[in-house]
Amino acid sequence: MKNLLIIFFLSLGTISYGQEIIPFPDLSENHEAAYSDSETIDDRNYALYTEDFQIALRKMDEDIEEINTALQDELIEEKIMALRNKKADLLKKKSALLEEAQLTDDLNKFY
Repeated sequence: MKNLLIIFFLSLGTISYGQEIIPFPDLSENHEAAYSDSETIDDRNYALYTEDFQIALRKMDEDIEEINTALQDELIEEKIMALRNKKADLLKKKSALLEEAQLTDDLNKFY
């Protein structure tokens, strides 16, 4: 009987150190985005990058927003095409800057 009680108390102690239960993530936002073709990742969260990259990326976002507002107000087709080309160039530069920021972040992890 004494051995049975010792085994019982030892087993209670090991249960408390068992596997932690991790709740299942809420996928409702991603499920809705799949049907509405919207993007769920926050494009403007640059907190992972260095301050120089954050400033440059935010400046590019401001420039892109200015072009978007100018596109909404513009009626002349030549100016619309010029603004679209300028926006495409800024998006290419932004993606190149994001790649560079990610590479720099990866390199900083190693050193």
